[in-house]
Amino acid sequence: MSDRVEPRIIEVRGGRVVPTGSWLYVWVDLAQRTIVHVGGTAFDPELRTHVHLTDDDPARGRVKAQLPPAADGDFDVLAFRLPSSADRAIAKTALIAALDDIDRPSGDEVIDEIVQSVRRHLA
Repeated sequence: MSDRVEPRIIEVRGGRVVPTGSWLYVWVDLAQRTIVHVGGTAFDPELRTHVHLTDDDPARGRVKAQLPPAADGDFDVLAFRLPSSADRAIAKTALIAALDDIDRPSGDEVIDEIVQSVRRHLA
């Protein structure tokens, strides 16, 4: 039995990569077992993670700028695809607030599921 090889299509239109969806992501420092960054992106989370670590512009390479030894550290980046109806900026703000009080439900089902996932990962 053979698995079919299917391409992952990355759309480039007019010289620009077309976003793949809406994502929130949480950087966890494995040595400290702490959250060091929360972000949101319309692009593939692996790409965004790479840019965070390699771009010299602090507006794009935020983790590199905020945590200079990040390139040598060990992190898990937990990425969560948001529903298409979600406003990423509002969801990111709600997630940050919920992570600040990780034991209190936010009242938003998606955010609460993300917080629970982060809590399990930190355990």
